[in-house]
Amino acid sequence: MSEEEITTNYIIYDTLEDALVKADAEGARRGYAYHRVGSGTRYKTYPQVTADDKYALLVNGYELTEDEESAITTTVTFPEPEFV
Repeated sequence: MSEEEITTNYIIYDTLEDALVKADAEGARRGYAYHRVGSGTRYKTYPQVTADDKYALLVNGYELTEDEESAITTTVTFPEPEFV
């Protein structure tokens, strides 16, 4: 039995708002509680800011259009964590 390699797929958005539109649509498609009763889980994944101030949305398991499929990247640079 071999180990299956899991690829992490992201789509990069210029704004948080654009990334949230996709995340929200996926949550609605999945029937998450927020979309059914107005509270509870809303997003499958939440966008994360990248090192160049864009927003990476983890889209593994998302239903994607052909354009979105072609926009997938597997490498993202996130900012270094700030320690207080």
